[in-house]
Amino acid sequence: MAQEYKLKGVSSLALQPGEKQEVEVEGLNAKVLLLNAGGKVQAIGPKPPLTSSPSPTACFNSKTGDIEDAPGLDALPVFKATERDGAVYITGDAETIKSGRRKPNFKCTTTTSGDKVLVVGGGSGSLGVIEGLREKGFQGAITLISNEGYLPIDRPKLSKALLTDLAKLQWRDEDWFKSGSVEIVKDEVTGIDFATKTVTTKSGGKFAFGKLVLSTGGTPRLLPLQGFKVLGNIFTLRNVHDAKKIVAAIGEKKGKKIVIIGSSFIGMEIAVATAGGNDVTVVGMEKAPLERVLGEQVGNIIKKGVEAKGVKFYMSAGVEKAEPSGADPSNVGFVHLKDGTKLEADLVILGVGVAPATEYLKDNSVVRLEGDGSLKTDESFSVVGLKDVYAIGDIATYPYHGPGGGGKYVRIEHWNVAQNAGRTVASHIVNPSVAPQFFTPVFWSALGAQLRYCGNTMASGWDDVVMQGSPDEGKWAAYYTKGDTVVAMASMGKDPAMSQSAQLMQLGRMPSKKELEGGLDVLSLGPPQLFLHPLSRVPGPKLAALSNIWQANHVRHGRMLQLAKALHDKYGPAVRVGPNEVWFDDKDAFGIIYSAGHKYEKSGFYFATALNKPTIDWRLNLHFPDTLDFLSEFDVKRYRLQRRLIGPLYQASSMKKYEHAVGEVIRQAIIHLRELDGAEVDLKEWMHILAVECLGAVVLSWSPGYIHSGSDGGTSAQGYISWKRKSVFGLFPIITAASFFWKDLGRHFSNIWDVTYTTPKSFKPFFTPVYQKISKRINIAVREKPKPPLKKSKANSKDSSSPEQPRKDLLSELIQLHKDRPEFTETYLRRLAMTNFGAGHETMCSALTSAMAMIGSHPDVQRKIASEVRHDSINSGSNEQHDNSAVVVPYPYTLASIKEAQRLYPVIGMSLSRRVPAGGMTIQGRYFQAGTTVGCNPVALHRNTDIFGPDADKYRPERWFLSSTKTQRIRAMERYNLTWGGGGRTCPGRHLAEMVIHKIVPALLKEFDVEVTYIPPDEEVKYYFMAMLTGVRARFVPVDQPASQ
Repeated sequence: MAQEYKLKGVSSLALQPGEKQEVEVEGLNAKVLLLNAGGKVQAIGPKPPLTSSPSPTACFNSKTGDIEDAPGLDALPVFKATERDGAVYITGDAETIKSGRRKPNFKCTTTTSGDKVLVVGGGSGSLGVIEGLREKGFQGAITLISNEGYLPIDRPKLSKALLTDLAKLQWRDEDWFKSGSVEIVKDEVTGIDFATKTVTTKSGGKFAFGKLVLSTGGTPRLLPLQGFKVLGNIFTLRNVHDAKKIVAAIGEKKGKKIVIIGSSFIGMEIAVATAGGNDVTVVGMEKAPLERVLGEQVGNIIKKGVEAKGVKFYMSAGVEKAEPSGADPSNVGFVHLKDGTKLEADLVILGVGVAPATEYLKDNSVVRLEGDGSLKTDESFSVVGLKDVYAIGDIATYPYHGPGGGGKYVRIEHWNVAQNAGRTVASHIVNPSVAPQFFTPVFWSALGAQLRYCGNTMASGWDDVVMQGSPDEGKWAAYYTKGDTVVAMASMGKDPAMSQSAQLMQLGRMPSKKELEGGLDVLSLGPPQLFLHPLSRVPGPKLAALSNIWQANHVRHGRMLQLAKALHDKYGPAVRVGPNEVWFDDKDAFGIIYSAGHKYEKSGFYFATALNKPTIDWRLNLHFPDTLDFLSEFDVKRYRLQRRLIGPLYQASSMKKYEHAVGEVIRQAIIHLRELDGAEVDLKEWMHILAVECLGAVVLSWSPGYIHSGSDGGTSAQGYISWKRKSVFGLFPIITAASFFWKDLGRHFSNIWDVTYTTPKSFKPFFTPVYQKISKRINIAVREKPKPPLKKSKANSKDSSSPEQPRKDLLSELIQLHKDRPEFTETYLRRLAMTNFGAGHETMCSALTSAMAMIGSHPDVQRKIASEVRHDSINSGSNEQHDNSAVVVPYPYTLASIKEAQRLYPVIGMSLSRRVPAGGMTIQGRYFQAGTTVGCNPVALHRNTDIFGPDADKYRPERWFLSSTKTQRIRAMERYNLTWGGGGRTCPGRHLAEMVIHKIVPALLKEFDVEVTYIPPDEEVKYYFMAMLTGVRARFVPVDQPASQ
């Protein structure tokens, strides 16, 4: 009786489409699988209800639970799931929930007078036909004729476990067949009259048919050698009667000497099944067991595992005769090999193959049998040349359309093939106009460990094997290739690699030999249902492959700090994060994408950061004006020219002249921070105050007054909010491009994504006075006539503020560059002057905040820094040498602490995305076509354990110190550090920013103990494309030592 059961540990049904979760059912020793199928969350049985197959290779309908692909007969149960009062309940009966299986809809109480289907044979193929017909609504009469004396059984269990109990072997009982109005006849078919559509049996019965399905399986082959036909205790294994004879011959005491002739699957499985307590020997003609199917290399791997169970092997051996036993001449006693070896045997089991069981057709003039005795069929398994007659299983030779098949005819002796062929026949009978679906051959074998196999090599053969994994550890996969095509695969200990490969083959999306040799793991590919896109083989969230909406939703909520690392941890070094975008956490990918020699232009993401409106050509390509927009410049040649022009002004040596100006800002900041007397402050705001004040001093010889007021007027907070909007818009380049020409579109889109922001009335950005001052000075400079150098006088030498005295700031240098180099245009001049502020204030703020937050929250690190900077000050005996306005003092541990903080909390929180150039590229064995968006996310790359060590998630400045054993590691860490960008597109203002940061941090820690009172966990930190460690609260507590100023 159905009732409600509560699920453990589940409070809601909030699953994304395609997402699933296995959970326990309270009060029952059972589990169910919660699954969002097409937007509806329901509960289904957690595992495929297979019997002999230990591998979940069957396919089921996620909405109905119905079986759609063998191996498997039972369906999955589906239960209604309900969310109520913070808990989730399912409705169902206890037995069904515990069993996790549901028999398919089979009942048919009355039959119509339409076509009668007659099925001959009692194997899995016959059951596939019968159940398939009833499931698809066939109401005609069905008769099953079998000569085995029992109902259809799970035949693989005979060789895998030597089971003889029919109750454990039969798929369905008699009541089941009666419920479906299926007539069971236990008899042997002896002839067929295709003209009158009648079948005759050994007992003299005659049965009419409308459709005839032949599924009579195989007959074990015998050895036509001396002694094998006349001596007792020589067995074959095909049915329950055979198994009972073998079990009886072995007896309960065991200790028997068993010789198994044949080293293919039947022989090997019997060897494993009988090895316990018996002396088992396998004789095979091949160099290695299973060589014909698996090859010598894999065969020897399996041989080694079976030998560990005590089984002995004689390979490359021929059998000469069987000799009677001395104790009982009617039974076998020895087996002689052609090389003279004499093997003692209490019983012999033959596993030398089967022949199609079609003896009842050999004298039929209407039927044409193939050379091996099989029947040739088409794709629907209709026998060629015969109407309304089908052949399936071991007796069918059919056109194979799997990888490498090309429609070549094959005969495959697999349980899975027989059952799927039966379902195909059922579909064709019910609806002959529907084209048959290709299915991937699958089999499994109990050889000590479970062997899985899918595909087929009989159609094409194979010329190479790609091995993955570790055979010594029992975890490996072998891919059989013909040219670059994978035609089959075998595995042990690598579930569910075979299931995945079978689906990939069925969809025609199996990776190539080259990709597998490059290390591609089929399990990294994700659900194959999405394999229609060039990036379909790149693993990643399913929803990300459908739309950038998935990524944009994470961006909108500022989740990029958590997302990047989590994606690579789950999916590997390459992750598909959008329909046409891939993130890499890989050294080789980094080298290719960001190498100065490669022509990887910036992606369309940077439309959202562009400073100017573009023009558009007839091909709808955007063209941005040449205004020196370093962040968003798409023209690589133009970018390089601009960088060469300004390079000398921004090199490290040129920054020394501005250190005194920065030192004066720091001096003022220390005074005001001391006046706070250890009061708690917003760390990011104060680091932003310092960043803007230093930029004002360096670029303009000007102060915005932030230090004096103790506030940045909300400019940091407002500026960071704007990055949420830019980061979302960047993921939709077409929308962003269109919004350049249709402003309302941008407003609507911004509202839809809830990234519209308004500034408060009291907001006073520093950009307005900065722009005014820069414009005024440039206007004066570009319009004034050149003047001869002034002679020095006492007056002007004393009055440094005289109009004739040139200012020693960066703007004056840029103005002079414009005068000296006309190619550094006035447009360039104005833009770069503002860019120093536009780009610099946020990058400096972010880097300073992360450095002070990490140092302040790690007392041991702060103590070492304090010792370094304060000890140096005390021992110097001179305040002048270490004045905060003097040159940067090289404090190695302090600088390592800064660098380590920038590594963990980089300025950029999303991928530095690029477009693959014409000709495409190959990374990690995968080809990416031109136009694909690729890049590395600094958050993930900076926590890559291969680059930064096993503790890459931890803050440890010591990792940056050189030693004889760490030189290469340090170089690698420097090479893959994206703090200031990558390759040829690094930040132009890097040296300016580093000079400021490297002066501020030691200066503050010389004067204060920094106590971080609150630092948010990573999952609460809002990270966008521009990233900052927000929400940190801190106290600057003056040290006992008097200030040096």
